[in-house]
Amino acid sequence: MISVTLSQLTDILNGELQGADITLDAVTTDTRKLTPGCLFVALKGERFDAHDFADQAKAGGAGALLVSRPLDIDLPQLIVKDTRLAFGELAAWVRQQVPARVVALTGSSGKTSVKEMTAAILSQCGNTLYTAGNLNNDIGVPMTLLRLTPEYDYAVIELGANHQGEIAWTVSLTRPESGAGQQPGSGAFGRFWLACGCRESER
Repeated sequence: MISVTLSQLTDILNGELQGADITLDAVTTDTRKLTPGCLFVALKGERFDAHDFADQAKAGGAGALLVSRPLDIDLPQLIVKDTRLAFGELAAWVRQQVPARVVALTGSSGKTSVKEMTAAILSQCGNTLYTAGNLNNDIGVPMTLLRLTPEYDYAVIELGANHQGEIAWTVSLTRPESGAGQQPGSGAFGRFWLACGCRESER
């Protein structure tokens, strides 16, 4: 991830900073993938709440926390209304700072194979970032975008969907110059924006 200070993030994410202003160059949502001084994002789902792992994040070397409520822990904390949305907004900001050309791919089936082929082709033309595995949802897409740095010439981003509005959200984060999909009229492709600004066909 490109370097950013907590005070900058406070403005980007419209949050509240508690604690020291430090510079960050890595972010994770997984305590098993902590790097020294990184930002730990405490996501919350239906069956889990990563705020419960903040102490573990500190012990693992996290330098700051992105949380939706203040925690009694001695680390700088950026407090936002919704960490899941803020995670996406941070990724969108990184995307806007990096001039790499972005290709977005989706479809009911075959999108991962097409992603791999597209990345292989573009890698012959320049340094290419692409989605690892099938990290293509509203958490996986930000994870990929946050890996963008100025050294990349291209990025190939796979987009998937399992709920209404997800493709619209990830397209807004990704802002691709080019897009493609497989099997039109069904599955995720039936909800895909082939170009930024097009109306999503979900109903």
